[in-house]
Amino acid sequence: MRFVLLALTAALSGCVINGVRPHDGGEAPQGRAVVVYGVTVAGAWGYPRFGVTLDRYDISKQAITGNCFTFDRLEANVPATPAPTRYFAFDAPPGHYVFSAFNSSRFGGRNLAFQAQPGRAVYIGNFVLGEQATVTLHRELDDAARQAVAAALPTLAVPLQPASQVIAEPARMFLCTP
Repeated sequence: MRFVLLALTAALSGCVINGVRPHDGGEAPQGRAVVVYGVTVAGAWGYPRFGVTLDRYDISKQAITGNCFTFDRLEANVPATPAPTRYFAFDAPPGHYVFSAFNSSRFGGRNLAFQAQPGRAVYIGNFVLGEQATVTLHRELDDAARQAVAAALPTLAVPLQPASQVIAEPARMFLCTP
């Protein structure tokens, strides 16, 4: 009985299975992509931590692919104090990813979906928290950005390339309740 209650509680808490995990270095696993992005806190944030989540997105449906049981998402979370950019690498299912509607901040740019291609390492950009809880995205992958990513993620063995992007409808939340 205790196992049934525990399983039911876990299932009803929402978003149980996430096919994304931190990338621990080396090559991209077979049939998967490596996704890299940065997070910079430059403005005030009223909480101890700040995060940027990207949700897996279906271009043909113009909607996120998650539901209450499976929800692929990239989650980067940093202390909310101003600091240099922190970079994150994820081992993710290939596909498109968008700025999540579940983020507490507001995205200050066009809604874009970024493609993560199998067998490749793609760079989405640097998400910068500025004033009034607005996040902007800096997509430059110049020499300085490449050096910063290499210093932060020294075990990343796949050559980094910019993620292709397409305009997308804004992501919408889904609700999981018992």
